[in-house]
Amino acid sequence: MNAVVFCVYLAAHLFDIFIIVPNWRSGTVEEIRLYNAFFDVTDPRNFFQFLRPISILISILCLVAYWRRGSPIRTLVIIAFLIDVGIYLFTSLYFSPINDYLFLVDQSSLDPALVSDMVSKWIASNYIRIALVTVGFYTSVRAVHFAYPSRRM
Repeated sequence: MNAVVFCVYLAAHLFDIFIIVPNWRSGTVEEIRLYNAFFDVTDPRNFFQFLRPISILISILCLVAYWRRGSPIRTLVIIAFLIDVGIYLFTSLYFSPINDYLFLVDQSSLDPALVSDMVSKWIASNYIRIALVTVGFYTSVRAVHFAYPSRRM
């Protein structure tokens, strides 16, 4: 189940980086205003805020369920759990303040230089987050592999 959640999370981030982010990637205040006007009721953050706790909960459940199954699977679920927590902390401590400034503050008070700097940092750091999600997905898939005994014909 953890592999499925990581897969959904990875797909959503790839959608975000290739479809959503190009709408404000240049880092101009005007693009940020247009983006905010389009996403007036909800935005991609609502999806990620919903998915992140579910992912951590499933990682904990996998950790408990597979703890006694042996070293390879235990190591993989520990790595997946640590990556889950790391992504949560990285998002909460780094991305959320940037998102709050770019997308939640009064649009008339946006500083063009600060917006451009924050957008550049957000985009560069998002590739790190996507890499972490990819590693989490890989370790979860490997854990699934070890969860099933090999079948011999």
